[in-house]
Amino acid sequence: MGNRLGIACSFIAAVGMIGCGGGNKSTKTGGDTTGLGSSDMGDVRVPRVDSSLCDTSGKRVATFDLNHDNKPDVWKLSRTVNEGGTVIEVLTCKQVDLDRDGRKDYVITYDSKGGKLTEEFDFDFDGRFDARHFYDEKSGKVYLVERDSDYDKKPDIWEKYDKLGVLESVRRDRNGDGKPDVWEQYTNGMLTAILWDDDFDARVDRTDEARKKATPAPTPSTDGDGDGPPLDEDVPPIEDESPPPVDDEDDAKG
Repeated sequence: MGNRLGIACSFIAAVGMIGCGGGNKSTKTGGDTTGLGSSDMGDVRVPRVDSSLCDTSGKRVATFDLNHDNKPDVWKLSRTVNEGGTVIEVLTCKQVDLDRDGRKDYVITYDSKGGKLTEEFDFDFDGRFDARHFYDEKSGKVYLVERDSDYDKKPDIWEKYDKLGVLESVRRDRNGDGKPDVWEQYTNGMLTAILWDDDFDARVDRTDEARKKATPAPTPSTDGDGDGPPLDEDVPPIEDESPPPVDDEDDAKG
């Protein structure tokens, strides 16, 4: 697995030299079949990816063969638009086949100005996306990351970032019911407290506070475990995020 991820990272770096783009997985199609999808986490809503950006209908498709095996590795989709009487070509999607099985493993979608909207990653090459990064159209910064950390085709980690791209909170689903039961709170990107729902009733049972030195926050990564290099993005304002009420005040103090 480690070798494959290393190859994937190198491949993505190489792809970056031929331009930008993104989308859903073609034969590994996007949408709900990716293992990630629209969900409502209360004050954090995970949007759906606009699948039309990677639909080939009405678009020009350019292909690239980076490893020279006579099979395409990269697909770039673009559409023509008329701006003030000038016809220009706008990139909407880029798709990359990292393991050369004919299916897309890394996909990016773009807005009308060429800014990144989403990135999707299939780390285990099973045909379903395991992580998805969402970007603010105005700032170009990441504001939300959704992950399937145990590769069970269901998201279980949600990371929320502030307007400067600094981590604000992380929600984790330990029992696979689609609802968070651990809430990590960050201040200025440093971990300050962890709230636990031990009986999975959507209420906080205990709180662990950072009593000594605050822990640096993880950064958005492309390796699925949150320890990769930081991305250069920012975030839109999302509604104020608050954990569920605490059952007992004494328990909440840890």
